Amino acid sequence: MRRLFVYLLILAGAVFAALFFNEQEGYVMLSVGPWRVEMSLLFSAVVLGTLVLLLYLGLSTLVQLWSMPRRLRLWQGQRRQESARTELTSGLLRFAEGDYDAAEQQLVRSARRSESPLVNFLVAALAAQRRGARETRDGYLSTAERNAPEANLAVRMMQAQLQAESGQWEEAQANAAAVLDREPKHRGALELMVACCQALGDWERLGPLLPRVERQGVLPKQELRELNRWVARERLIHAANHDREALQEAWQDLSRGLRKDLEVISAYIDGLIHSGQPSAAEELIQKQLNRSWDPELLQRYARLPGADTATYEARLAKAKEWLRSHSDEPEALHAAGILALQAEQWDLAQDYLQTAVDQETRPEYLRTLAALQEYQGHLEDARASYRLAAEVAATGEAPAPGVPGPPDPSAHRLESQDPAEGESRRLTSQARDS
Repeated sequence: MRRLFVYLLILAGAVFAALFFNEQEGYVMLSVGPWRVEMSLLFSAVVLGTLVLLLYLGLSTLVQLWSMPRRLRLWQGQRRQESARTELTSGLLRFAEGDYDAAEQQLVRSARRSESPLVNFLVAALAAQRRGARETRDGYLSTAERNAPEANLAVRMMQAQLQAESGQWEEAQANAAAVLDREPKHRGALELMVACCQALGDWERLGPLLPRVERQGVLPKQELRELNRWVARERLIHAANHDREALQEAWQDLSRGLRKDLEVISAYIDGLIHSGQPSAAEELIQKQLNRSWDPELLQRYARLPGADTATYEARLAKAKEWLRSHSDEPEALHAAGILALQAEQWDLAQDYLQTAVDQETRPEYLRTLAALQEYQGHLEDARASYRLAAEVAATGEAPAPGVPGPPDPSAHRLESQDPAEGESRRLTSQARDS
């Protein structure tokens, strides 16, 4: 429409000029050497306009011819881009359909004609991952990084995630660490780094990251507490394998909250025992139980190594004080029974263990009781206790009261693999030898 309006203006201008020159008298004479040309004013105006028009058309044609190669290249590039976009779309659809081989081929083929092949190679890497072709996957990611250096962080992060998905935890950890070196607050890299450290058992590398993880709010509070607990336990175990000073330093470096955690305390107690400090472990357990009751801690107390019977008797006396307000807890009764065995007070051990079994039928309680019954010569009772322990361990449920299982005539020797029973066997054997 605009072009038509311009043409109309030109036509109107030409008509106006023709009318104007037609009314004017005069002529134009052109003299070149011996040649002389005379023409009317109107005719000369027409000739001049025609020459200008021809000059314009000639110049325009030359410009069009000069720009033809560039325009042809531009047209070919547009065609290639359209073809690349079509193949990219087709490759993405193939990937979504699960045809990873065809998707990978189309994406790589279209990447050669694309001005920005990053997306092609990233999705091709995903397709190779689904096929299990790890080396091909890493090759695509390297090519993507070369084609788009500005996307290095995203490519590294994607590679780390795919490596973790494939179980390549060490490689994933290295890539996640590279991302964190550039972006220390990168939430995805922090979360992936935590997963890698857990999978590799790398508590030493995880420990310094946990404050940053907490500040960023990357993990739920409960999971973060578990990780802090795990790192603390591993650190104490590692320190206990060196010397007492290292263990004490590791314990003092822990936060107040971790030093009150039962699992961490248990790991510290194990470290004290391992480093030859049972007295310190006993003192810590007593202090902890006086402050906050826990039957599992009493179980550890019952299994502390001791030098003589007097030591065990003193521990049994202490356990009796705790039992005054916790006599209805089978786990505490079982621990007291083990302490009575260590103190060689067989009848008291029988009472504690039988009461624990009556309150809760657990395999470890039954096996400890059976070992004591075997030592006392009550073989039938021992066999029944062992058989019941095996049934409870197999089914997870205790048989109905008063329905004993059939006797085992081939069981001429009573055996058990339970640690508590092994303890009672060792103690009763010592008593028999003495």
